[in-house]
Amino acid sequence: MKLVRIVAVAATVLSSCVAASAQQAAPAKAKPAAKQATADVLVDNRREATLLELTIKGKAKGSEDIVLAKDLGPGAKLNAKMPAKAGCVFDVSGYFDDESVLEVAGFNLCKDKRLTLVE
Repeated sequence: MKLVRIVAVAATVLSSCVAASAQQAAPAKAKPAAKQATADVLVDNRREATLLELTIKGKAKGSEDIVLAKDLGPGAKLNAKMPAKAGCVFDVSGYFDDESVLEVAGFNLCKDKRLTLVE
């Protein structure tokens, strides 16, 4: 079995803590219900094999698998959407058409919003 690496590229992350502090400082106003926010994660397949499926699972108890990508060809990129409230730290797993697998425990998607898959 061949293992695949993820190259983490640091990305600028908006701080929800700053936004939360600003909201607490301002008087509460009634807001209309909004759709649940999503976060973007860029999946970049720099391998010569097709990524058949890439899933993430949150570290919190009861977290469910989130499929980020399916059938991502060699050299292809995908901007995957995931619920913003899904958390930050995930176990990442995936498999390719050349029978190689990807397994990374504790990957922080709030810090690194890009998953670059390499040989």
